[in-house]
Amino acid sequence: MVLFAFGLIAGVALGVLVVGFLAINAYNRGFEEAQQGRKVWRAELVARQTVAARSFQPVRKAS
Repeated sequence: MVLFAFGLIAGVALGVLVVGFLAINAYNRGFEEAQQGRKVWRAELVARQTVAARSFQPVRKAS
């Protein structure tokens, strides 16, 4: 009975440790993907703002 309890406690501790490392790894991977997506989003935003600013230049000069 003592051996069973010790094995159960050791198994749960090992499981928590493994799941913890997997969770941290998944979080880091998701964070890196989000950062990469934000860079792409930001580049597209700047490009759209540049095009919009260029299209309004003739209107500003006419006013």
